[in-house]
Amino acid sequence: MKLSNSILCGALAALMAVPATASAADEPTFMRSSIYTILVNSDKQNERLENEAKEVDSKGYQQMIEKYGDSRLLSSVPATTFPHIGIPVQFNDHNLGLRIVNYDLLKESVTPDEAKAARPKGGGAGKAFKSFGGAMLGGGAGKNESSILRVEEVDEYMHAVMQRYFRENHVADSLVAKWFNYNPAETAQFNDYLIQDRGLQNASAADIAKASADDNAKIMLAGQGYELINNTYVVAVNLRFRNNKAVVKEAGEAAGTVGAVADQFGGGGWGKLIGGAAKLGTKLASGKMKDSYSVTAMTHLYKLQWNDSIRDLLGDNVLYKEGATMDDLLRLGVCSLDYVGQCKASSGVKNNDNKSLDELAGVATVRAIDKAIAKLQVENEVFRTKVPVSKCEDGFVYAKIGSKEGLNPDDEYEILEMSEDEAGRIKYKSVGSAKVVKDHIWFNTAGADDIIALADDKEAAKMKAAQELGYTKLKANKKNDFSGYYLRLKKKKGKIE
Repeated sequence: MKLSNSILCGALAALMAVPATASAADEPTFMRSSIYTILVNSDKQNERLENEAKEVDSKGYQQMIEKYGDSRLLSSVPATTFPHIGIPVQFNDHNLGLRIVNYDLLKESVTPDEAKAARPKGGGAGKAFKSFGGAMLGGGAGKNESSILRVEEVDEYMHAVMQRYFRENHVADSLVAKWFNYNPAETAQFNDYLIQDRGLQNASAADIAKASADDNAKIMLAGQGYELINNTYVVAVNLRFRNNKAVVKEAGEAAGTVGAVADQFGGGGWGKLIGGAAKLGTKLASGKMKDSYSVTAMTHLYKLQWNDSIRDLLGDNVLYKEGATMDDLLRLGVCSLDYVGQCKASSGVKNNDNKSLDELAGVATVRAIDKAIAKLQVENEVFRTKVPVSKCEDGFVYAKIGSKEGLNPDDEYEILEMSEDEAGRIKYKSVGSAKVVKDHIWFNTAGADDIIALADDKEAAKMKAAQELGYTKLKANKKNDFSGYYLRLKKKKGKIE
């Protein structure tokens, strides 16, 4: 890889600032993807769900009003909580200035035909069933979903609205400009400093110590940042707060309707499939009643299109051209975002008299988004994070991931060795595998302390012990020393709860 003079000089300066005696035992960091998180907010949707709660559970809703002293509780929660949610630790913060998209406003300029044309393409019997059953059970929102939460209008128009938002706000170009540190309020020039910084963040202390005496190693470390540009994503989230009595009521009605349809199929084949879905929907809905309210994060993932051709074209015409501005980048018109996938995940809003509604809803929102991101990584290999091995001993490897990232016993991870090819690009070789060990999964879920406090003594003690682990333990398939290596999900066992 050919690096500009600025990145090489900057890399040398940065490396000189790091003590060469840094311990090789220091942990490497995640090979992070960079994400821009957006709330797709619909006031109309939020207000309808608020009115639904009033109608279905008037007594409970009034008690909540009296407790928290607010007449617009649910409709204000998404926009209130989202801006305060941090980026998960395994990602780089690549947020742009605008974080909340006004869905209602953008949707006004989208026709039904445009919405239909913008939806991801797909077909087959599974899709047909999701379309058929989804109208009643709220399916079709992602792979392997059994949710009874209904399909919202936002789901039908989401992709068309996001395409309009991306286009009108030049989001793809702005993501690239941020990588190249363009800031019109300051120097208004493109440079490599952020790329260099993120490349060095992914180096272990041992790598930095080695690079202090090796110019080629210095260039390699600095160049890692370029490899990370190809892992740039937009995570667009629509949040739905619902009273769970409304969810159960809806599931019961849907189960009755779908059950009647199933009878028409003679109770076999499709009939069994549809009837089973209806029963499952009712069961799942009833299980939500331990919490009065729940939040669902309907999450859509988009990837920045990036390759050598785009990089070279931008480099020659904009990024390394003296006096180039954002207007030059926009005129070139080569930056774009590709749709990757979508999913939904829910979390209950736990009752706690010692906390405000904003606090409770905020933690539930973080849990729901964490689950959604974990599901997106399971379903989309391109989005999977490479996790550093924190330590290695006696045939086991340990990593700082856990329940927050959706781990289950026997989840299988590849063990990856990182190296550099002849062109200077980072590459990974699978050199082994490791499985998550039961009862050794780190309990790092958002709001873990509150969950433990609400559990019975036996369960609380178990969760507390898991919380104190600090790592998840995995059994490697060989007893090599994998210190400094990385893990990447290979096979998922069980659902993300």
